[in-house]
Amino acid sequence: MSEHPSEKPTEPIYQETKPLPPRPPQPPPPPRETRALQKPKSSAGSTPKAGPANYQQQYDYDRPTPPPEHVPGRKSRITAGLLGILLGVVGAHRFYLGYKGLGWIMLLITAVSLGQAWFVPAIWGAIEGILYLVMRKGYWSVDAKHRPLQW
Repeated sequence: MSEHPSEKPTEPIYQETKPLPPRPPQPPPPPRETRALQKPKSSAGSTPKAGPANYQQQYDYDRPTPPPEHVPGRKSRITAGLLGILLGVVGAHRFYLGYKGLGWIMLLITAVSLGQAWFVPAIWGAIEGILYLVMRKGYWSVDAKHRPLQW
């Protein structure tokens, strides 16, 4: 009668070794130079000048700065949504946002089926186009480089 391989005693994978000798003590690292964060100097007795409403002082770190309205290089949510609704059958919205792999898949579904399965990527693209227009957080609000879409 033969034994099952799992019932055979196995050899240890690692052989026991001698413990390593203790490390010699390391000298302490030299102290680093640091400069304290200083508030801007103001003349004695004068009040600070008022700036625009969204002005943040140099040392006010607890409030986030609002994002600018237009940043060059950021993709448009409206363009992505309309491309998805109108040209989703060829994955144009995916190419626009930088998701080239999914864009090629949508294009190949249409091309390989010789247009017979055009409705699959068309419905897929229309749903994604609506999601790009409606969703403000998560996957549908960023491009392939994780930069937020602008209006």
